[in-house]
Amino acid sequence: MIKIKTLISPVLVGLSLIACGGSEQISEESKDLTIPFSEAEEFKLTDFVEEQQYILLSTEEAALFNRVDKLIAKNDRYYLFDHLAESGILVFDKEGNFLQKIGEFGEGPQQLKGITDFQVADNGELQVLDKLRKSIVIYSPEGIWKEKVKLPVNAGGFAQLGDKWALAINYDNQADSLISNQILGIFANDMQVDSLYFHYPEGADNVNLYYHAGLLNAGKNTLIYHRPPNDTISFFTSTGDLSKRLVIDFGENRLPEEAVNDFDIVSSYKKQEASYRYLQTPALLAGDNIFGIILSTKQEFWTFAYRISSQELYTTKVDMTQLHLKDMLLPTAYRDDNVLISMIDPVTFSRDAQPAAYPEEVRIYLENEGSVLLLHHLKP
Repeated sequence: MIKIKTLISPVLVGLSLIACGGSEQISEESKDLTIPFSEAEEFKLTDFVEEQQYILLSTEEAALFNRVDKLIAKNDRYYLFDHLAESGILVFDKEGNFLQKIGEFGEGPQQLKGITDFQVADNGELQVLDKLRKSIVIYSPEGIWKEKVKLPVNAGGFAQLGDKWALAINYDNQADSLISNQILGIFANDMQVDSLYFHYPEGADNVNLYYHAGLLNAGKNTLIYHRPPNDTISFFTSTGDLSKRLVIDFGENRLPEEAVNDFDIVSSYKKQEASYRYLQTPALLAGDNIFGIILSTKQEFWTFAYRISSQELYTTKVDMTQLHLKDMLLPTAYRDDNVLISMIDPVTFSRDAQPAAYPEEVRIYLENEGSVLLLHHLKP
């Protein structure tokens, strides 16, 4: 039986569960955990971080990139990619030395047309999402092509859950009438539908989905789904069942429903007097914490942390005129030994108000167009 699950919300009131063999009404609003933004505690770096260190990424020609769309830290290696470039997945060792590129671009059966997302399995295999070919390509830890998994939908992100796949379903080009208009799907290993969650707005002619990698982020026993701009992070079990949704309540500053998942509409609000707040980038699951960034249509900027076990929200507003990256938790990747990683690139560093606060080697490296990983060792 295919399970189609919908949450009852202002947008989804009246939608029903449609299952093979019949239909029934389901309300899952009890799974919404709402935390008022106005009641968040102050986010202090010293409450979360006990030590910092830096890793200087190699600047040899084969390792160069323009931007980082996703970074994964796993098995004493760092993996990153720039989806606008045809450079594949760049792999660095734990000291930042460049090791290799994985993924060849071209028209051949074992080549990629583009990379939209990627994951690294526990055994070191790379799973690369090629959206243009609706497939996930599997590479060995050494970077050797192994197989291609064809997808039944146009996906913008993915994660593997044991013998299942979670796919963030794009709004466009969904031919299957059952899957059409669904936002998230859990699929069996053979890509048969297991369950479907959430809906895009009914009757929408177009939904502009701004590109983000990392919409699905898996931990040891938890998967989170978050597609910005919005105010909600969804939690799933390791078997693909929805367990709860964290809703950050911005009150009268909440982003109107018409703008959820649509940065074009968000941009149109910048000239309005009202200031709407929203989660800007996909949230990062880091052990017992979730870290992320909040923006407003007036270009206000906050970082936030949510402690899962205590259900506590922490926020801090960033004064962009006094930007100091060393004192911020900008979530880029998480390492299993409880280390949160921020990426510092030369362009962002040029706006730092306290460059002299960095170790001299790090400062000189950034001033000479190198990129640096800032490792925050989190407190237990």
